[in-house]
Amino acid sequence: MKKTVISAAILMASAGAAQAQLSLYGLIDASYGKSLLSDIQEQKADFNSGGDNGSSEGNSTTRIGIKGAVDVGSGVKANFRFETGGITSDGEVNPGGAFFNRQAWFGFSGGFGEVRLGRQDSVSFQTMIDYDFNGASNGVSALGYTGVGPWLPGRQSRSLQYISPNFGGVTAHLGFVPKGNRGAGAKSVFSAGVKYGSGPLSAAVSLQTKDSSGGENFVSAAGSYDFKVVKVMLGYADGGDIADGGTGAGISTGFVAPIGSVNVGMLYGQNTDDDLKAKSIELFANTEIFKNTYAYAEVGRWNSSLNVLPKKNYTGYAVGVIFTF
Repeated sequence: MKKTVISAAILMASAGAAQAQLSLYGLIDASYGKSLLSDIQEQKADFNSGGDNGSSEGNSTTRIGIKGAVDVGSGVKANFRFETGGITSDGEVNPGGAFFNRQAWFGFSGGFGEVRLGRQDSVSFQTMIDYDFNGASNGVSALGYTGVGPWLPGRQSRSLQYISPNFGGVTAHLGFVPKGNRGAGAKSVFSAGVKYGSGPLSAAVSLQTKDSSGGENFVSAAGSYDFKVVKVMLGYADGGDIADGGTGAGISTGFVAPIGSVNVGMLYGQNTDDDLKAKSIELFANTEIFKNTYAYAEVGRWNSSLNVLPKKNYTGYAVGVIFTF
């Protein structure tokens, strides 16, 4: 009898383990160089982690996280994700900030789509990030440093989001952040994104309302087409006038092409706001050298025709290795 009870307990535990999916994941970025921000700060090139200088160095933010999914019945899963980033070369984790600064959310998914609540990437970011062929967090980001990345803005706390199922290549994404206790002038934020993908063609639009009385609405659109020998993109973003608390407006374009086992590409961004008049270009190359291990090189140059900074031109570059697990 005792052996029967023990065997039953083992079987029940095994069944529970099969239903629950838990994984530890992460990314390590080690590089040499200096970002555009470092050049603005008049810093010299150095060995860097992807968490140094506010996570502006290298190509990607060094991070570690845990995520899980549990089958709760009726075709529904309970999901969660907690992720910390900004791990510096000195071993600090997001100095002066929250530990799970990148992701901290819980939700459910099923045939109805997915619902999430907590700290997570904005609707605009999740809808548009695929159109930045070198990633949003790299240290020479032409789209980021000019403020015309269609994936702006970034993460949001206390965010409720819904992601629809895919209907004939179309996916919708909705978001809401309440005013809550964010202080005087704060506003509730509503956001929406729609993305279409079929074969070589992809296109998307996104909208986010302003989060304060001193802010501006953000709208963006982008598209890409894969010709096999080269993939091209074109984007537009309007974050409102900088004089009114916005990020300006402008275009972005670029390409990425495989040459043997190496991907090479270019991205260009231009902000036409009267208080910035900035443009930037980045060139990049990357290749897989081992399983889950990538080598990369990138260089970028930023320019403004106005005297918004001590110099009109700044340059950043990095060569490094990324390992993911």
